[in-house]
Amino acid sequence: MEDTNYADKYARGAKKTEPLKKIKQASDARFLNGIDGTYMSAGMAYRSNVGGAGIVELGMEHYLTSYLTNRASLTATAGWDQLSLGLDGGVRLQTPTRLAPFAGAGGFIGTNWETVDARDDGKDNDGDGSIDERGEEDTEWDLTLVAVYPELGAHFWWTPRVRLTGFGRYMITSDGRASDTWLLGGGLAIFKR
Repeated sequence: MEDTNYADKYARGAKKTEPLKKIKQASDARFLNGIDGTYMSAGMAYRSNVGGAGIVELGMEHYLTSYLTNRASLTATAGWDQLSLGLDGGVRLQTPTRLAPFAGAGGFIGTNWETVDARDDGKDNDGDGSIDERGEEDTEWDLTLVAVYPELGAHFWWTPRVRLTGFGRYMITSDGRASDTWLLGGGLAIFKR
């Protein structure tokens, strides 16, 4: 009962002989309305044209209501053959419970560098006098990479201030379907009133 709104609502609490009311009280997270927090997330990304990478996000999140949040972060994705840096943001619709599944949508804008297969581009990319040879690669640099994504996941409130999150996203990029990215990750957020 650290949260004052929660403490006021459940000061008397449910009786021991009322298990359904006890479960409702234990899972209620409607006290979240209006709180702000910071978070860090990390995970794995997979792009079919360059393979796997790691992702890190540092951001802020705000509860507009107990069931709707908006968030913004600085995001970096890095692998052997790729690097993306930019801004990410989105909204999440969730249940107002301590274990809260959510569905969301978001977007990313940033810059991207990646090494891609160049066997069929009609150029001598490695400068050895042969065009479109087996294993030939090229480096692509996009000053502006834009992506939108749907997102599914779940939050678990460890305490009224500490939240754990797991999520999955499918990022649809402006570079075409070969650059679309699957993301799986988890995070830790700390909130304050």
